[in-house]
Amino acid sequence: MKQDGHIDWNLLVRGMDGVLSGEEKELFEEWMADPEHRKYYERMVAEWNGDAVHETNMPRVLSKLDVMLRERRRQRRLVLRRRWLGWSAAAVLLIGIGGMFMIPDRQPEVTDTPVAEIIPGESKAILMLADGTSVHLDKTTDTSRLAIGVAEIARNEGKVTFADDEGAGEEAYNTVIIPKGGEYHVVLSDKSEIWLNADSKLQFPVNFRGGERRVILSGEAYFKVAHDAKHPFVVETDLGNVRVYGTEFNVKRYADEKEIKTTLVDGSVGFCKKDDRENYIKIKPGYQVSYENGGDAVVRKVKIDNEIAWKGKQFRFERCPLDEIMNDVMRWYDVDITFGDEALKKLYFTGTLNRYAKIESLLRFFEAGCDIRFEIKGRSIIVMRK
Repeated sequence: MKQDGHIDWNLLVRGMDGVLSGEEKELFEEWMADPEHRKYYERMVAEWNGDAVHETNMPRVLSKLDVMLRERRRQRRLVLRRRWLGWSAAAVLLIGIGGMFMIPDRQPEVTDTPVAEIIPGESKAILMLADGTSVHLDKTTDTSRLAIGVAEIARNEGKVTFADDEGAGEEAYNTVIIPKGGEYHVVLSDKSEIWLNADSKLQFPVNFRGGERRVILSGEAYFKVAHDAKHPFVVETDLGNVRVYGTEFNVKRYADEKEIKTTLVDGSVGFCKKDDRENYIKIKPGYQVSYENGGDAVVRKVKIDNEIAWKGKQFRFERCPLDEIMNDVMRWYDVDITFGDEALKKLYFTGTLNRYAKIESLLRFFEAGCDIRFEIKGRSIIVMRK
């Protein structure tokens, strides 16, 4: 809601998406009636989209907004709170989690000596068919639609759809590999849909035959499984399996991370450890089962939007350590990130960020949250104390 010149950040984001309700639209238009608010909003949209806007009077706008921010801070001391308990404290970044959007007191600096432009990820993959055919799926594909055997590629949609191949043997497998900086949408022959995140690999049979539909995953994927009670769907990983009958869920299992996480959005799934294929732990929608090799499986309630934000074009995190966030950033932007001080890895952040923003814009938000800075050298980034 708008209060004394302030407006809810979520309302601004919904305005950019064009999904305001009638009441929200009135509040939005009232706030935008102020020329300085409009200029600020245009700057925010440009920053969000990674574009540059030159405004000669922007310092005056920022100054006024800074005054409003200070007044708001006096009224609500808990709008933005940063507490340090050694280096274990939480640095809270209020960007879109029901808070007010705020301008930092100073513009943080990102040391940038680029060799190649760092851009967000995009739809790209490598398709390896069972017959040995290999195809790179990206913007350079010659045609918007391409049929290779039983695979139909919709380049503009970032999607590949498979049909049954009656001539293939039971052991024939296709593979879709997503490099760092990529994502892709796969539709299997049974009409199940899979969205693959960066640095992931999916193997699946050309034809689903027998009692179950089994695929092999490394990395992260969101599944929307076609219902077939007679042929359960199984996702196999190196740490364990996820068994489903027709549902939506997310599986995250990267080789450089210790655990596998399965988050259920709708339906019902069960998880079993690799060394215990008979005992499945069932979870309900809104819950996540996580397992680290050698330990016990842990079931907990989670905020689904946080766990599947990547599919909705966002980074979303709540009290998440910086090193975990940077792991996702590394995969999506295809960069290397190291820490100049190991203690910085355990700074905790809460926030929502645009997954398609320029990396410099994304890093500024973290710098505004606490006393850290990022040094960019080519495709390498170092996290340092200010």
